[in-house]
Amino acid sequence: MAGISQDTLGAAVGLSGSEVGRVERGEASWLTIVHAARLVSAVGLDLWVRAYPGGPPVRDAAHLRLLAAFEARMPVWVQCHREWPIPNSRDRRALDLFLAGLPLPTGVEAETVLADAQALERDINLKRRDARLERMILLVRDSKRNRDILSSTDVLRRSFPLHTRAVMAALSRGRDPGADGIVLL
Repeated sequence: MAGISQDTLGAAVGLSGSEVGRVERGEASWLTIVHAARLVSAVGLDLWVRAYPGGPPVRDAAHLRLLAAFEARMPVWVQCHREWPIPNSRDRRALDLFLAGLPLPTGVEAETVLADAQALERDINLKRRDARLERMILLVRDSKRNRDILSSTDVLRRSFPLHTRAVMAALSRGRDPGADGIVLL
């Protein structure tokens, strides 16, 4: 690298000369971006990194499938708007889904894995208030774990008293369900 010995370069960045040799040969499995930046900086270079798409976003894939399954069950006159921003330019939050074409402004929050029911209820109530929504639907992936959590706590059932069948029946007719509800899909 840059005409200096591996020992000299290693001493400049706190590595042994043999470790620098392993880096040069691509044998340093421990090498991090930080280490690489220090090495190239020591020889007068800047490290430049570029990211490329490597497939679907891992953390959003299940969430997006759940939203798509819900949207597929909506009648054609109900418009589904994903990532609907809270109407405040300083607020970076968004609703997972805003349903337009219903009698009341309706928001949908989707959860693939239920964890902290109280925190979820609080977050949804804050979004409802800040987005000025009259109706909220909690969309939950239908799994044994999620069903067990819903049956073991009444926190979410108090705030979302309607069940899947009642909510979906009303929405499929373009009607307000009459209360907030949980939809398991």
